[in-house]
Amino acid sequence: SGIVKAPVSTLLILLLVQCAITAIVYWPNDMLPTMRDKKPLISFNADLLDEINISDRHNNEVVLLRRGDRWILPELEELPADDGMIRDLIDALAYQPHGRPVADTVPARQRFHVAAYHYQRRLTLIGEGELLATIYLGTSPGFRRVHARNDTGDAIYSVKFNNFDAPASASAWLQRSLLQISDPDHIKGPGFEISRAGNGWLTPSGVAPDRRELDALLLVLASQQIDGVAEEDDQRTLAETEPSLVLDVRTASGTERLEYFSLDSGRFVYSRKFPLFFSLSDYDFDRITGIDGRALAATIPARSTPDPEENSPR
Repeated sequence: SGIVKAPVSTLLILLLVQCAITAIVYWPNDMLPTMRDKKPLISFNADLLDEINISDRHNNEVVLLRRGDRWILPELEELPADDGMIRDLIDALAYQPHGRPVADTVPARQRFHVAAYHYQRRLTLIGEGELLATIYLGTSPGFRRVHARNDTGDAIYSVKFNNFDAPASASAWLQRSLLQISDPDHIKGPGFEISRAGNGWLTPSGVAPDRRELDALLLVLASQQIDGVAEEDDQRTLAETEPSLVLDVRTASGTERLEYFSLDSGRFVYSRKFPLFFSLSDYDFDRITGIDGRALAATIPARSTPDPEENSPR
């Protein structure tokens, strides 16, 4: 006959191509990657944000306001908020691709705690007095992940974030490094006074302070972290209490006075730069109050390790 038979290999290739085309045409849309999958949870420019309200299921609420290039806590006398925490929150909402929805039904909203009436966190995002978005954060599907939904849609996503990183408490957003001093040039405390001199430090009489005590003092000033704001009752008590330790620390920007207090209810620190007393961990309190002022004043011999050459055989 005049019929030309195609090789079996050619027929197999044609069959595979046909199957691939059929799969692309009829495959469910939600199983295919789309440009929509690459979008973050919110669609507006995050730079427009100047207010974030966070509330939880227990009716606790906190307001974060942006003033220029910093965020403040109006409930706490406009103390500075933790920039790192706010950056992490905005990054999770505005810059992380959220992938495909895990659900989009009304029953799923309640199951994942992202309904308008049932949520773990509600984030109200405001810019120039206008509501930009309302985000609901719910249950956690895994480590450092949370279900999230934008109020403008039905889609529920799994976002790389943690509800604990969006507390509904003003004190929890407080900048912990608020009282850290990293580059002092003069420090005065009980029984000692030292000043930076070139690459070292000297007392007023020109004697070098004990190096170990000096390093310990500089370290605690540069690393101490406040735990939060003292309770209202403690605020009143502390205002009438003599401090356990007072340090006057001068930097290039001026002199700061730090006052440390010990009460039965805890340990506290106060700076005249701010209107409130702050709570402090026992660890940081003990570190600063345990500094030996006599060694800093060079009135006792400095602690040093023996010179190996002194004990070497002659």
